[in-house]
Amino acid sequence: MARCLWNDEEAWQIMFHDYHPRLVRRIKSMICGGDGTEQAEEIAAAVWSLLCSRDFPLLRRYDPRAGRLISYMAGLARRELWKMRRSARQRQSRESLAARREWTTDESSREIVMHEFLARLTRREREFCVTNLLRQPDGPATTMFSSANTWQLRSRILKKFRSYLTCNSQ
Repeated sequence: MARCLWNDEEAWQIMFHDYHPRLVRRIKSMICGGDGTEQAEEIAAAVWSLLCSRDFPLLRRYDPRAGRLISYMAGLARRELWKMRRSARQRQSRESLAARREWTTDESSREIVMHEFLARLTRREREFCVTNLLRQPDGPATTMFSSANTWQLRSRILKKFRSYLTCNSQ
């Protein structure tokens, strides 16, 4: 280990060769269900990355009197596994919340939201929005606006719509 702290590449190779398989086995035993080999390898890589980081602060923190190196590495792996699970739970919670919001928004509430948004537009913007932006794709296209005016109205309406969604999503 002292040679590793002096950044001896051969010492790191020996240490990796000796400890990596045992570390992966320990991590697999911490993972509940499934094979877990891929996840165990990922966590082991994170542990090695922590140990090999600049100036080796975690490797320097290891005290041989407190326990074996493999136990210390398993503790680091436990922390990485906890962080990974926490991240997955947070992601799942966000996805669940988004799906719940989407599922509970029915047609009538969408109509209410659209009417609220249209009420914020000027008469000309509302007319353009209804006749050009909200028309059915197979419906007749009305061209009572010039191309420059169409572009300007469309840009203004989309900007207002983004602002409306931002304000109402909070």
